[in-house]
This record gives sequence, C-alpha cells and structure tokens, in this order.
Amino acid sequence: MSTTTIIRSHAGMPLLIHGGAGAPAALSITPSKGKALATQHLNPQANDTEEENKSDWIFWGVNDDFPRDIYKMMKRTTVGRAGLQKLTTNMYGQRLIAFKVEDMSDGGKEIIKFMKYEPLNTILSRSNMKAVRLAQTQDYNWFALAYAEIIFTEDKSEVYSINYQKTSHCRFAKIDENTGRIPYVYVSGKFPDAKVGDCQKIKVIDMINFVDQIEEIRQDTSTHKYIMPLMWPDVMNDYYPCAAWDSARESGWLDIAISIPAYKKALFKNQMSLKYDIKIPMEYFDFKYTNFAAKTQVEKDQIFQELYDDINARLTGAENAQKALLSFYKTDQRTGKGIGQWEITVIDDKMKTEAYLPDTTAADFQISYAMGLNPAGSGQGTTAGVNKGGSDIREAGLDLRAQLRAHRDILLSWFDFVKIYNNWDTDLELGIQDQVLTTLDQGKGTEKVVS
Repeated sequence: MSTTTIIRSHAGMPLLIHGGAGAPAALSITPSKGKALATQHLNPQANDTEEENKSDWIFWGVNDDFPRDIYKMMKRTTVGRAGLQKLTTNMYGQRLIAFKVEDMSDGGKEIIKFMKYEPLNTILSRSNMKAVRLAQTQDYNWFALAYAEIIFTEDKSEVYSINYQKTSHCRFAKIDENTGRIPYVYVSGKFPDAKVGDCQKIKVIDMINFVDQIEEIRQDTSTHKYIMPLMWPDVMNDYYPCAAWDSARESGWLDIAISIPAYKKALFKNQMSLKYDIKIPMEYFDFKYTNFAAKTQVEKDQIFQELYDDINARLTGAENAQKALLSFYKTDQRTGKGIGQWEITVIDDKMKTEAYLPDTTAADFQISYAMGLNPAGSGQGTTAGVNKGGSDIREAGLDLRAQLRAHRDILLSWFDFVKIYNNWDTDLELGIQDQVLTTLDQGKGTEKVVS
C-alpha cells in the first residue's frame, strides 16, 4: 500500500511532505460494550417557539416557506449570492483524503500519513460523492444545515453508501420526549404545500449522540435508509439553525443591496434627463424668416422642429464634445441691449451618477462581513478603500481557510458514524485537501494542505 506522510498544521500553515510506504493494515475493531451505565445523556424538551406552528412536522418559518423566501431574496443580490458561492467552493476544497495521525512534531504539528482505504473508497464509489459533497456544502452555507442520507446493507451489518437529500425539501418531526431526539425527517419537493402523503418519512441519526443509536439501528431491519442532519449548533433553535450570515437579512442590509439597483433602474427607465435649457426669443424667427408672423401654425411648428433637431444634433453625442454653438443677434441702438439673443442654461442633474454608491458599498461590506468574507478577497479592498493587491487577496484567502475546519468537521460527521458502525480502524480520519496561495519568494505559487 502506497502512503505519503505529511506534517499538518490546523492553523492552515504550509505543510512539509515526506515520502513513505508500508502502512499497517487497518485494524478491525468492535466498540467495547463496557459496564452498564447508571444514566445517559438526554436532550431537554424543545423550546415552544419553534413548535407553535406544526402539523406532522415543525414549520420552517411562519408559513413553512423560509427556504423559498431566502432563495428569492438571495438570488437578487450580487454580493450575497456570490459570497455564498465563494464559501461553498472554498469549503468544498479539492479531494477527500483518508489519513492517520502518526505523531506530533517538536513544533506541535501533527505528522499524518495518507491512507488508501479500500472499504471507504468502495462506499464512496456507490454514489457520485463529488456531487453529493458539493450539494451538502452548498446547502450548509445557505442554511447552516445539510442532510446526509446513509444507506445500509440488507442485513444492516454495514453502511452501504452515502447520498443526500436537498435541505429545502426536508422538515423535522417533533422531538420525541422520551429520547430527546428528532425521530424523523419528512422529505418532499412540494413544501410548503406538501401533505403527509407527498413525503418520504425517514428516520434520523443524531449528529452528536449517534453512538447511543448504533445498536438500535443494527436491530431495526424494517428500514435501511436514514438521515443524518449536519448542522451548525444553534444557540437557541432546537430544529432549524439560523445561518450566521442571516443577520445581514434581519438587519436590512440585504434589502438595501437589493433596493438600490432596482431604484436606480427605475429612475433610468422613467426619468427625463435634460442637459440644456435653450431660450430663443421669437424676434430671432422674425429676423431669419420673411413674413414669419404670417405663416401658418403648421409651418411654424416645422421650423421649430428643424431648429430643435439641428441644435440637439450639435450638442449631444460623444463626437460633439467641446463643440461651440454660434448664435447672432442685434443690439438696440437706444438701449444697448441685445435683440433676439439666445440664452443657454446648463441644467443641474439632481440624480448624480454616483448617487447611493456609498450606501451600496456599505451594504456590500456588511453582507460580506456577515458571511465571514474579507472583501479584499474579491478585490474590494478594505473599508478604508486601500487594496494592496496580491498580498491582500492571499491573506484574505488564508484567513478564510483558517475558518473551515469547524464547518468541515460538521459536514464529515457521517464518516465518524460509518467508521464506528462498520468497525473500521478508530485511528482513521477523513480530511479535505486545499490549494493555498503562497508568495513567490517560496519558489512556487501554491501549496497543497489538508484539513
């Protein structure tokens, strides 16, 4: 078996890579039953707020349409949707890596060894795991909640494969007061209008306390498919967590980011933009045209229109920039005042091009901050308007990567369950490889790291 040993830093620093071979075979273990426990962990009853609106399941939002509302709002904001996409692609990283922690270096870094673990690879090959992992990661970034679908062999001796259910299609059943756990997830693409008959009803594996369920799951041969919710622990909610970025919605910054371009679009569509007010006295026409006063109104209108078109053509368009407009008039010999002279006034545009740009910039920063994104990573610079180019972008990327470990541990929780259920080597771990930008003085542009 070919292996590679690396020194890993949880803080996301560059890694030292060493070659190696001859990894020991995986140890097949059975969890120790130990002595009988006097008691075990039991979750308290859920808070009443989330259970106010419930049928067979707990409503997600007042009208059970929270995911749909979020989607409608988020798809209208550039920074919001792009920010979630950036979080998703960064959290997804590159490939899944099986490894073991072999030792600790003198500097306190883990020395790990890559493993080619066939039982794991076999399970992963039974679904398009790349697509599964990407879908779970995307749902998690939108809602702080994703669903791993765990499918077992017919005799329930092993986990057979890993899949997923779309978060917007899932609703939790009420917590069982006897176990303190959510017993089922209702799955349907018809929410918020779904009926019980429209739903799959899938049993739930608790992400935190799954060890207590393992023997129960083994014995229950009536079902071979379970759901493990993968969620960021919420400080208040017992069912549906609130994503950290949702503060940008609650505070109104998302509304501001959406409203400003819509408002300016309406202005551009509906306003009449006037540049010049050109006042031409009627004496001008008496001077230029013989018997002007005797002409019909239709003839006069034709003269006015031709003059308007001529002036407008001379004053507008990029090719006419900085051109002069000449007009001629007489001077009254008695008063010395002009007769028939034109008057041209430049109209001040009250709706300046840069109007509301400070508000848009502030909204973009607030949304990015709520998502944990450094604006420099997308070239926006800092709040002071300073952008140091590559250095800022690289540091923003390193800062973002440093935050990924906790989220990835949640998204890979299904692996810890599978490892115990299938009696795999307890030292086996699963991580995600990243490509990290480095400085040119290191002699290369990127570094591969694992977390």
